[in-house]
Amino acid sequence: MAAELIILIGFVYAIVESLEKLGLSRKIAHLLAIPLGILSSFGLLNCTSIVEYFAKGFLIGICAVGTCDTACNILAKFKDTNK
Repeated sequence: MAAELIILIGFVYAIVESLEKLGLSRKIAHLLAIPLGILSSFGLLNCTSIVEYFAKGFLIGICAVGTCDTACNILAKFKDTNK
């Protein structure tokens, strides 16, 4: 089950980053990660209750946003260091 969650986090992260590259505002793209996580949990996970789908989907979305923010912060710090 953990492997499925990690794959879905990466999937949602890729979608959010793609939306940002296409010109969508960073804040809006990051907010879309939570509904995308919930939708992906309903579509791709086998859970026993609706609450479990929402909880895991919320976790997927939050983790994807955290990954986006961390990657962006590291990249910005790296660019500032190399100036």
